[in-house]
Amino acid sequence: MFSKKQTGGKTAKDRDKTRIEKSTVRTKKTKPVKQQNSSANKITIKRTVLQTLPYEQFVSEYIMLVKSNVKIGKQTANLYSKSYIVPDINYSSLPTGEKEQRLLSYVDLLNGFDSSASVQVTLHNTKINKKDFEQRVLLQYKDDGNDDERREFNGILHDRLMLGQNGIQCKKYITVTVPAIDFEAANTKFLNYESHLNLCTQKLGTEMMPLKANERVRILCDIFRGVNTDLSFITRDEFARRSEKMLCCPEYFEFKKDYFMFNEKYARCLYFQKLPTSSVTDSIFKDILETNQSLIITKNIEFVDTADAIELVRRQLTNMNVL
Repeated sequence: MFSKKQTGGKTAKDRDKTRIEKSTVRTKKTKPVKQQNSSANKITIKRTVLQTLPYEQFVSEYIMLVKSNVKIGKQTANLYSKSYIVPDINYSSLPTGEKEQRLLSYVDLLNGFDSSASVQVTLHNTKINKKDFEQRVLLQYKDDGNDDERREFNGILHDRLMLGQNGIQCKKYITVTVPAIDFEAANTKFLNYESHLNLCTQKLGTEMMPLKANERVRILCDIFRGVNTDLSFITRDEFARRSEKMLCCPEYFEFKKDYFMFNEKYARCLYFQKLPTSSVTDSIFKDILETNQSLIITKNIEFVDTADAIELVRRQLTNMNVL
C-alpha cells in the first residue's frame, strides 16, 4: 500500500529522517557480535536502484528474463516470465450456479500448469492517467456548434470517475513464470500454456491479452514514478542495452524494518497468514480494492507434482484417522 503527503517538495527519505531524529532517544547500545555466514547462505545485497528491480532483461517483445542460472533440483535453468492483462469478468451479479461454474473454470485454468511453472495473479489499484482518460473516454471537440454539450457531458464523466472512485481504476494481470534452458524452450512452453489459457478464459467470459515489453515497463513506471509521467516508446536497441530500467526506476530505494520508501512515497508490504474459510473468501479482495486506495494485491501460486500431492493427501487422511 502506498501513501503520499504534500510537504513542500521533501522526499519520503527526508521526512523519515526528521521523524527518526525527533523520536530517537540516544542511549548507549552494545555492539552486537556478527555471526559468520557460510558461503552457501550468503545473500547478495542489491547495491543500486537498478539492481533492486527484480528482473534482468527483456529477451523478446513479450518475454522477460527474470533470473539466469537458477538451481532447480539438480539442474540449472533460467527463469522467464510472460504477463497477460485480464479484462473485467462479470461474477458478483451472477446467480449461485453460474458462480460455481466460473470457479470451476478458474480451477481448470490452474490445473493446466505443471509443477515447474508458477503463476502470480495481480490486482493493481492505480490512479487514472489523465492524458489516457481524455483520449479514450472524453468526447473530442469538433467546433460544430455542439461543443458546449460535449463540454458539459465531459464534466459529468470527469466528476463521476475521478471524484466518485478517488480517480482509481483496478487492473488485473496474470504472470506466468517458467524455468527453461534458453529462450526458445521458454517460448515453446508459453505457447503451449497460452492455448490452454485462452480456452479457459473464454469459458470465464473474457479474453486475456499478452503484455508487450513497453506495456510492462509502463506498469513499473506507473508504480515508481507516477501514472502521469511521460514515457516514450522504447526501441529494441534500448532493451538490448537494458536502458529501459533508467526510464521506470525511482530516484532511490530505502528499506526499513517494516516499510520502505521511494521518491516521495512510503510503502508497506503485508501478507495474509491465513485466509478465512467462510463465505467471505471470494469477496475479501473485492472489498479491499473498493477502499479506492493505491495498492497492489498479489496471489502467488506454486504447483505441486501429482505424486507429491497424492502423498500429502494420504498423510493428512492418516492423521485424521489417528485422531
